[in-house]
Amino acid sequence: MHLPQHRPHHDIATLFAEAKPDFLRVSAPMVRYSKLEFRRLVRLNGVQLAFTPMMISDSINNSEKARQNEFSTGADDQPVIAQFAAKDASEFVTSAQLIYPYVDGIDLNCGCPQGWAMAKGYGCGLLRQPELVRDVVQQVRRTLPADFSVSVKMRLLAGDDSLQRTIELGRQLEHAGVTFLTLHGRTPAQKHSKDTLNIPAMAEVRQSLQIPLIVNGNVESWADACELHAQTGAAGVMAARGLLANPALFNSAYPLARTTPVSSVQQWLDIAASAGDNLLFQCFHHHLTFMWSGEMRRELRVRFNSLSTKEQVVNFLEEHYDVRPGKAFPAAANYTDCSYTHFTPPKHARHIAAETDELAWSAKSDGKFFTEFRAHQLTGTGGEDLELGGLFGEEE
Repeated sequence: MHLPQHRPHHDIATLFAEAKPDFLRVSAPMVRYSKLEFRRLVRLNGVQLAFTPMMISDSINNSEKARQNEFSTGADDQPVIAQFAAKDASEFVTSAQLIYPYVDGIDLNCGCPQGWAMAKGYGCGLLRQPELVRDVVQQVRRTLPADFSVSVKMRLLAGDDSLQRTIELGRQLEHAGVTFLTLHGRTPAQKHSKDTLNIPAMAEVRQSLQIPLIVNGNVESWADACELHAQTGAAGVMAARGLLANPALFNSAYPLARTTPVSSVQQWLDIAASAGDNLLFQCFHHHLTFMWSGEMRRELRVRFNSLSTKEQVVNFLEEHYDVRPGKAFPAAANYTDCSYTHFTPPKHARHIAAETDELAWSAKSDGKFFTEFRAHQLTGTGGEDLELGGLFGEEE
């Protein structure tokens, strides 16, 4: 089957080679937050490969509304990997064929530790069936061109012989044809940032594979990223929560910074202005809360949380911090009109409620991760032990 390309695809394997002797700087797939506008921001600050948020194949395959709500891209959005949660090969292959024209690779989520996802056979639930993960990769590899990136994001397997079974699965996926693997150095049961990151295990997995390995976990500064690379020898380092707190994390000009430089706040204001209605206020406001609330006194945090328009936010930042938009982006940003007429997904019974096709952003909920983060900020407890699962798979 011939699949069209909206633009030439990047060779992801070449990206890893070009990054040597250093490492590829990677932005993680984060539900709600790894949207196009945030990908634009982190690319301005050193990110070399960006992931979309995790998308649920069942929704994407069956609903045009879900496709329009969950994925957007533009001419500057490259290289980019689309991540999907799928429970079998048919689902994943269908999603891959739909998204193929607009991205540089597809990734299977085997790392989401949320209970609902595991119960439905998504995310870490797939790690209970290593042979199924291998089959998914083999089938999508047979379907797509050989130079199109196929990857898997996973955690260390749980139980006895965790390391050896993780290595064995990694080797099976390597033989099945994955371009690279991403490994989070915790097991599915370790959902909190205080849980120990198993760096020696990540290093062992890296030494056991011929394909590039991206490592993920506890990266909150450029110095952290460099240290994790040195400890594991990995070809890439991925950051998630650290990039929310500081989108310039991978900018080597700020080696020890764990908070956002003013320049990145200004860039975000510029991106928001150029995005117009494409960037919802809730998303715009959440990112600024992650980036800048640590700089605010408590009374200003309370006031900031009550703001309800982009104009109010811009005025607030200028009044209290002398931060104002610059001119980093044109008046109107580029957005691709994504059409999916090149492929008709096969019909099958749905196993995810159709309500999930609606926008991930809802006035009814700020999401578990953000709600807990803001509570910690307002109480001054810092939020060092937030549950991380909500970033990688929204609670149902």
